Amino acid sequence: MADLDLSGMFEKDRLHHAYVVEAQRDEGLVALRALIESFGVKTRGNPDFYEHVEDVFHLKHAQKVRTEQSFRGAEGARKIFLIAFNTIGHEAQNALLKTLEEPTEGTHFFFVTRTRSQLLPTFLSRVQVVSRQSAAGSHRSGGESAGEKFLAASVAERMETVTPMTKAKDDDKPQAKEDARFFLESLERALYEKLSKGVLSNTEYAPALVDVVAAKRHLSGRSPSLKLLLEHLALTLPSSKEE
Repeated sequence: MADLDLSGMFEKDRLHHAYVVEAQRDEGLVALRALIESFGVKTRGNPDFYEHVEDVFHLKHAQKVRTEQSFRGAEGARKIFLIAFNTIGHEAQNALLKTLEEPTEGTHFFFVTRTRSQLLPTFLSRVQVVSRQSAAGSHRSGGESAGEKFLAASVAERMETVTPMTKAKDDDKPQAKEDARFFLESLERALYEKLSKGVLSNTEYAPALVDVVAAKRHLSGRSPSLKLLLEHLALTLPSSKEE
């Protein structure tokens, strides 16, 4: 099995406040330490970097994390928590809910666990999940992301891309929702990069970005319609095919 590669999955200046990375504990730790270092954040000798590695993550561990995150980083620095475990108790998860919902400004959490299935729905609703499949899917030949490929595609090709997510069976819908979440993140990054390079005009970019951000917001709702959200984007987003 290839090493877990998280490059391209995260942007230093556009981080979500909390992620769950599905991976074997040691593999996830190695990949995330490398990622965090690539952000310019030292993972050794840094008072604003916290690493907790446990076989079982108990309530006492959650309480310690809550205390540590309650203080702001030195001179406004970003604070990073890397937390890895094989199992985590319900009490520990519940103790972190408020922290994950309203973290101290500039604080980001990266949790490593073998599977999201052991996490409570209330916990999962406050994080973004990165699976090996979604990490692999973020890499395309020549470094082309899923979002870039989608923007350059024809409407028919776009519809073909979103079909596996929009037509997922009931048992597969949770994974389809996570796939859609990372797909939208990739679209947002691609649009932002094209605006920065002047590939798309402000007139094209502004409504496109608004639509993608709105889709991400609706995706976090109780019963989002992936078909409506993704097919709307397939039909309306500006094309970069002529760049």
